[in-house]
Parts: sequence; structure tokens; C-alpha cells
Amino acid sequence: MLRVFQYAGFFLLGVIGGMIGPLIPFIRHDLTLGYGAAGLLFSAQSVGSIAVLLLAGWLVHRQGVRWVLSVGSLVFALGMALSAAAPSIEVLLVGNMAIGVGMSLWDVGISTSTMDASSHGKGKALNLLHFFFGAGAVTGPLAAWAAGDHWRVAFALLAVVPLLLLLLIKKMPIPATPSAPVAVRFGVYRKPLVWLIAVALSVYCGVEWGVGAWFPSYWVATGKGLDPNLVTSLFWFTFSLGRFFVGGLADRWGFGRFLGLSVAASGAAVLLWLLSPGPGMALVAVLLLGVTLAGIYPTFVALASQRFPASSGQVASLLSIFAALGTLMWPPLMGVWADASRIQTLPVSEFGLWLVLATVAAIALGLAHRRAKP
Repeated sequence: MLRVFQYAGFFLLGVIGGMIGPLIPFIRHDLTLGYGAAGLLFSAQSVGSIAVLLLAGWLVHRQGVRWVLSVGSLVFALGMALSAAAPSIEVLLVGNMAIGVGMSLWDVGISTSTMDASSHGKGKALNLLHFFFGAGAVTGPLAAWAAGDHWRVAFALLAVVPLLLLLLIKKMPIPATPSAPVAVRFGVYRKPLVWLIAVALSVYCGVEWGVGAWFPSYWVATGKGLDPNLVTSLFWFTFSLGRFFVGGLADRWGFGRFLGLSVAASGAAVLLWLLSPGPGMALVAVLLLGVTLAGIYPTFVALASQRFPASSGQVASLLSIFAALGTLMWPPLMGVWADASRIQTLPVSEFGLWLVLATVAAIALGLAHRRAKP
């Protein structure tokens, strides 16, 4: 029953994440917004996320995972319903802030319970969990395509799902977090490695959501033939397939080697897109990017969990804060970049973010390797 909630919860997180970008053209038309203003939807979710994530590590320790998941379900449903009824961008932003709060409570609660239940094979367990996020992200653009101008209906229907999953929370068994003194749990915040991983994930979210948020608009401006929502679903499809298949590789190769190869391969895909921005090669590059990005986030989380097993709630909270910061900063900035130049310059901003990701990841993996030596 716990696995059902974990996988269904991450699937819904993926649906919401994959749906917003393709719905932006309809929301922009309905509410008369520019790219930069529409990008504030991602920022609103991140503001809500950060507000609660600052306390999430303490809440997991003080109230427990079950309480965190229950409150998250209620706030999530409220935010979806408010967004569905929003008459203006201001109300829509408030609704998306509530969605961000609910999603982040789910993220921390589900991630903590997965780490605590996986003493061995963390790479496979976390990649499989995040596979369901990718599967949801594949479904999100299809849901947006089905909704079209009726984007409010999509929000309203999905508001029911957190309430249904709330029924499972009271009955499902939840593993206990390894016991440790409070000083040990929160002492993880003094470790440079966990902060470097957090920064890497923040930039990673910019690379990932640069595609998820803006590739539909990029395709409208440059592509021909295929529907932009279908194209975005293809990206999330390769992304989810990657997470399904690479988890075992992370455990067999070691987290450091796997992450180094994944970051390098994703850079090659972004470079291909930058050098060949036409529709055909751009689509090939973005599909390759989906595969190569897939294992980076969950494997970095697995690495942090492996190094700090007694602080799973605190690690999940900190990493989620920085992931939310990445989603807060990068999509709106890329929207501003698109307004100032053209949406066709999206691969330029993607490559710039990848360079930052590669630099921070190299420093983090170097530190992890040195600390692992006897």
C-alpha cells in the first residue's frame, strides 16, 4: 500500500509538472499574458514549495511522515481547485503557490519514506520512484492537449486525486527513520557535500524544466507537423524510460561514475541542439537529452542518502528546497530571455545552464570521491 501511494503520488507530481508548460499558450491567451508573466506560474509553485520546505526537515522529525503526507494532500487539492476557478493571474498564482506547498510536502514525505525503506539498492529504488514522475510527465502534455482551451477542467479534475490518495495514508505502513540524536540529524547541514549536491540539483532543474516549460513554445516557433504537446510528451517519454532502465546501472557502476557519465552525455545532447537548432535535429537532441538527464536527480539524492543515512528527512528537505529554487529562478529567467531575444534561442540558455551544472557536479563528485577513500 505504501508503494501504491509513493508511485501514484510521484506520478501525479509528474502530470502537474508536464501539464503546465503545454497549457501556457492557452493560459496566456485566456489571461492576456507575456512569456515572462506566464513563467511566474512556475515561480509561484516554487515560492510555495520553499516556504514549507524550510520547515519540512523539522516537520518530518517532529510530526512524522504520515502527518506531512496528510497535510500535503489537503493543501494540494485546495490549490488545484483554486487554480481551476481563478478569474485572474493573481488568483492563479495564489492557487499555484498552494500547489507548490502540497507538492513539496508530498515530495519530502515520499522521498523520506523511500530512503528509509531502502537500506540497499538506493539507486534503483529512487530511480524507479522517479520513473513514475517521468511517466506522469509524459501524461501531462497529453492531458493538456486533451484539455486545450478548457485548461480549468484539467486543474479541477486533478484536484480530486490528492483527496483519494489521502484515504490510503491512514492505513498504509510507513517505515521508521533510523534513530539518531537531534544533533546528528541536523548536523548534516554543516557538511559541504550536501550543499554542493543541492546546488547541482538546483541547476539541473533549470536544464530539465527549460525543456519541460519552454520547448512547446520553441516548437510552435520552429517546428512543423507534430503537435507541440506530443513533442513534449516524447521528451518526457524518453526521460521516464531512462529512469526505468538506469537505476540498476547506478548501483552497479557506483553513484560517482554514473553521475559523471550522465552529466557528460547530457552535455553532448545540449550541444547537438545548440549546433543544429532546426526542427528535426532539435527533436533528436531533446529526446537524447531526456534519456541522459533521467538518472541525475534521483542518483544525486541516493548519493546524499548513502552518505547521511541518519538524516533522511533533513536531506530530502534541503535537496527539495534547492530543486524548488531552481524551478523558481530558471523558467522565468528563460522566459525573460525569450522576450528579450527570441524563443528560438532556448538552446543557448540550456547550454549555459548545463555548463554550470557540469562545474558544480564535478566539484561535488570530486569531494565525494575523496571522502570515500579510507
